[in-house]
Amino acid sequence: MAGFRLGIDVGGTFTDLVLLEDDTGDVTTEKVLTTPHNASEGVLNGVDKLSAGGMGLSNVYNVIHGTTLVANAMIERTGARTGLITTKGFRDILHFVGRELRYDMYDPNIAFPKPMVPRALRREVPERVSGDGTVVTPLDEARTTQEIKALLDAGVEAIAVCFLQSFLHPAHELKVRELIHAQNPDMPISLSHEVLPEMREYERTSATVMNASVQPLMGRYLKALEAGLNERGFAGDQYLMTSSGGTVSRETAEAMPIQIVESGPAAGALAATFIGQLTGHENVLSFDMGGTTAKAAIIKSGRALVSKTHEVARVMRFKKGSGLPVGIPVLDMIEIGAGGGSIAEINDLGLLQVGPRSAGAEPGPACYSQGGTEPTVTDADVVLGFLNPAFFLGGEMSLDAEAAGQVIEEKVGKPLGLDRMEAAAAIQRIVIENMAEAARVHSVEMNVDIRRHGLIAFGGAGPVHAYGVAKRLGAPFVMCPRDAGVLSALGLLVAPLAFEFSRSAAEDLEFLTEEQVGSILKDLEEKGRALLEKAGIDRFTFERTVDMHYVGQGFEVATKITDEVLHSGGLQVLKSRFDETYVDRYGIELSELSARCVTWHVLASGPTPQVTLRKPEQVPDGAQAFKGQRAMYFPDHGMVEDCTVYSRPALAPGDEFEGPAAIEEKASTVILPPGAQGRVDENLNISFTLGDQ
Repeated sequence: MAGFRLGIDVGGTFTDLVLLEDDTGDVTTEKVLTTPHNASEGVLNGVDKLSAGGMGLSNVYNVIHGTTLVANAMIERTGARTGLITTKGFRDILHFVGRELRYDMYDPNIAFPKPMVPRALRREVPERVSGDGTVVTPLDEARTTQEIKALLDAGVEAIAVCFLQSFLHPAHELKVRELIHAQNPDMPISLSHEVLPEMREYERTSATVMNASVQPLMGRYLKALEAGLNERGFAGDQYLMTSSGGTVSRETAEAMPIQIVESGPAAGALAATFIGQLTGHENVLSFDMGGTTAKAAIIKSGRALVSKTHEVARVMRFKKGSGLPVGIPVLDMIEIGAGGGSIAEINDLGLLQVGPRSAGAEPGPACYSQGGTEPTVTDADVVLGFLNPAFFLGGEMSLDAEAAGQVIEEKVGKPLGLDRMEAAAAIQRIVIENMAEAARVHSVEMNVDIRRHGLIAFGGAGPVHAYGVAKRLGAPFVMCPRDAGVLSALGLLVAPLAFEFSRSAAEDLEFLTEEQVGSILKDLEEKGRALLEKAGIDRFTFERTVDMHYVGQGFEVATKITDEVLHSGGLQVLKSRFDETYVDRYGIELSELSARCVTWHVLASGPTPQVTLRKPEQVPDGAQAFKGQRAMYFPDHGMVEDCTVYSRPALAPGDEFEGPAAIEEKASTVILPPGAQGRVDENLNISFTLGDQ
């Protein structure tokens, strides 16, 4: 369909918008402050600014957006007051039972994340289903009715229902929904066999209560946003990015908000994948640094990796198992509290630490002049001269350099015996080390040599800090795309409409037949086809995977299923593919062991949007890009007085330059330290090699 599409990425500090014209490839961007008290307000502010440029929403045929609203609500526990109804004897699965594992066996004071449902609101009812789906104990409807009333009397705003083996026999959960609606027809309800129809009770219960807790919040947000867009003339379709990189309808997102918990970061990884493919780089590290967090994702062979072990609200940042399991597929990435708004402070040991606390959009860094009184990474960047106070957001917002310097000097410099500039340099060193270490740990976990992956840097703060991160990782090059400050919003526009379905059917591979596998996959494919057809899609692709492990192991590896697996002898092919996948992931060969299939997945996708960005016109005189010079303080070089400043929109393909330099555009600034060599490619991406520091 010809026309315009609008991508909207709601971050913790800024909301980014990208308007793409399909026919011409023209892109219009906007960046506004996020409004945490009402996220839809910030989105509509951005839409109004776009419309002020003469572009009305009547010409936009769909809006696709990602949001941190779900993840933030889980982390900050600002979701609805939620009740849980579960099988008798499993009231404490969210807390005392869990995985029955300690993420740090040597820590005597180990702490676990606080359950999202307090024990008083977790209620048990008599019912039981065996591991083969047979009913052992029928549902006690009278007792269930009593427990529902108790939860309603306690003022719950949403109810999660999770019974043992419900993915094999959902009738009991469906009956509970009827009983709840008999007492309160408007109560939001999440059933575990719909949210995550897979084995492992802890993960399934965790995902279900998370989904329930954010359902009311997400419903209010989406309805307010839809009303605001409609008032402005929008009559098209609204979609949301999923955590695994697809897009789903507004109705699906409202019913299953757990699917969009990492929608914004997923869009960033897709944008990096798109840029990598556009420039012939299939193995890259996506580095997205915004106002609140930094995200790193490995792109391997032109695809972002997917994980089923994602957690939110980790007690220990780098400790797997210290957070709440989400259960649903998420593009595999590491996320840390290191953004422009990350607060620098002296900890109890008298050492400087940066993040994970953030000033966010309200009050923001001290230089924003909105009441912020704590030093942040953005304040440090202003003091070091990396950011132009008069050209922040293209000059739409001015920064107070003196306020930034004063707060850094008072709260970091004086306690450490450093002057203002040295204190700002210390903040930058630490935040870069934190991000590089997180990316390094993530690459080791993924069995990837990060030194062979170039860095694609974006987000408002990404291009400022990309060189330091790449240097510490040993990356061969850094690439900063045009419109890097809003690139995640572009990522929303390159994803297909997609739905993923799964089903646990655990069995040793040697006892399965190709016919059984085909039956499971066909059922999942039909569900995906029905939703795509409902959305008006008539061309589909199906991507099939199965989670497998060697007999005796406790965790699985996703293994791709091709058409040949469904034919005679195909299960031997599946075993070989699993062996290869296991070696690729862990570097260990165990092919002599028997394998077990646990959970089957089908991703049903419509056509991938064909996004072609308009090639920039040649600038006749490269001198137009020169804006002047300013002093910058580089932590490893000291003060450099004569750093060249360029206007990025005036750069032409083929232009070359040498650091120290700053290349400014509306939503981001690229910083090249002394020795770095930069070049502009035909798509206006800035690539640079790493000089000696």
